[in-house]
Amino acid sequence: MFALNNKISLRQVQALLFLEIFGFGVTALPRRTAEHAAQDGWIGVIIAVVAAVLLVILITFIIKANIGQTFYDYTKRLFGRFLASFFCLLLSARFILLAAFYLRLFAEITQSIMLPTTPYIVIFIAVLALAAYGASKGIEARGRLAELLIIIVLLPLIFVFGISSREIDFSNLLPMMSASPSQIGKAGYYAFFSFGGMETLLLISPFLARKKGVAKSAIGTIAVMGGFMVIITAVTIARFGAQNVVAHNWPVLKMMDTISLPGSIIDRQGALIMTFWIISAYAIINAALFFSSLLLKDVAKKGKHIHYILLCVPIIAIIANIPNNIDQVYSWFNLYNKTFGITTMVGLPVLIFIVQLIRRGRDRVAKQDVNS
Repeated sequence: MFALNNKISLRQVQALLFLEIFGFGVTALPRRTAEHAAQDGWIGVIIAVVAAVLLVILITFIIKANIGQTFYDYTKRLFGRFLASFFCLLLSARFILLAAFYLRLFAEITQSIMLPTTPYIVIFIAVLALAAYGASKGIEARGRLAELLIIIVLLPLIFVFGISSREIDFSNLLPMMSASPSQIGKAGYYAFFSFGGMETLLLISPFLARKKGVAKSAIGTIAVMGGFMVIITAVTIARFGAQNVVAHNWPVLKMMDTISLPGSIIDRQGALIMTFWIISAYAIINAALFFSSLLLKDVAKKGKHIHYILLCVPIIAIIANIPNNIDQVYSWFNLYNKTFGITTMVGLPVLIFIVQLIRRGRDRVAKQDVNS
């Protein structure tokens, strides 16, 4: 009785966007930035947040100009059928590869922290089955679940970081601006990829229950999320020092596990962050399955949504199983971000924005000629 005909509210858009971005990137973010800018890594995150906000402003301009249209429909109008199909396949491949990398990272962390003897394939099947089931239920179910999951994600994170503030040594952040502008810029460049998933906004237009307020909601979500990222990075570096942060693959998880809670309330406080970690894995892979299958269906113009979800599941599992170790996962993931990631996160929205402006200008001139 709550059905909105496959529509979601702006609050649900915010919850989905938060869950689809805020997760894996955060746990590795302090290490990624400290590698390039040492104790000034958190300044690089600020640069990344500014860039992400600007990109979201651009994407929401595209959304508002094409309200109610699918990604395939409005790119077909702007570029023609061939390029529209190519862009859909490009984005679908982006989401599939992103899901595969994050699935493997999730399996690596689960093995190292909780299930050391469990084969990867068991973890893959469990996560993919759950994410595929959620994706098959449509955007409304995803939106409603996201409103619940975001509370479960944020509460343990805020609690643990609140406790950790007692043991922070802010001298580890000094001297400020000791890194060169190029080093801080490089830290910001790599931090920007922690916002991977923003591209889903390009596909959200047909599902919006309200047409107004999209830009404000999306920009606010990215800004709040970016604030969290800056705080988490600064707190982690202040806690361990830049050198020790670089020495750990997942310094945020390490910090969670070394916090001493008063009165021994929880024996393994790492379980709190694992709650955040599991939900983040589900949210990202669920989004990847939902949107990649949606794009494939739009291109093929046949079949049901669930058929394309089932097609994507084994592809993600196979790709996730290819790397030999965690170092190879990170190496391939960095290469993927520098090529595929930057193309779909920045290149594609900018291209659509420019062509849309040109088309709008031509339409305005043509209208004036007709009126005259």
